Amino acid sequence: MSERDKLQEAVAGKLKEFLLTHKLRQTRERYAILRAAYEIEGTFTIEDLKEIMDAHRFNVSTATLYSVAQLLVQANLLMRHPFSFSSAVFERIVDSRPRSYQVCNSCHRITKIKSKELAAAVETYHPRSFAVSHRVTYVYGTCLKCARKKVRVRALG
Repeated sequence: MSERDKLQEAVAGKLKEFLLTHKLRQTRERYAILRAAYEIEGTFTIEDLKEIMDAHRFNVSTATLYSVAQLLVQANLLMRHPFSFSSAVFERIVDSRPRSYQVCNSCHRITKIKSKELAAAVETYHPRSFAVSHRVTYVYGTCLKCARKKVRVRALG
């Protein structure tokens, strides 16, 4: 069994446990959407998820995708990023390792920060009376491309 298959099996088990605990129905749509979400590495939107579902020929409405994604957030299987400039942005929760992102205030591009120092600093924070499920850091600013564009506009203006 591949690592991907093991991961899919593990998250399906977590979803089943969550649904049983909360006395919710176990539908094939919920499991299909979970599988599709866990095929995506990195951040994704509902539109991205819809494309995968369509590619698998699994017809599901956008409203269903949003409601199941919210359910997966409650089950701690997905995280929803708090970006106000776009439609909902999600990411699968595979482990408890810290994730860090830089977000451009101009073009709204989101890139992952690969900094061992930042990850180590975030990972060493252990609050009292609080069980950490996952750690995410956001750094907002202006990317180099947008900064250069602003300089060019100022020079021409």
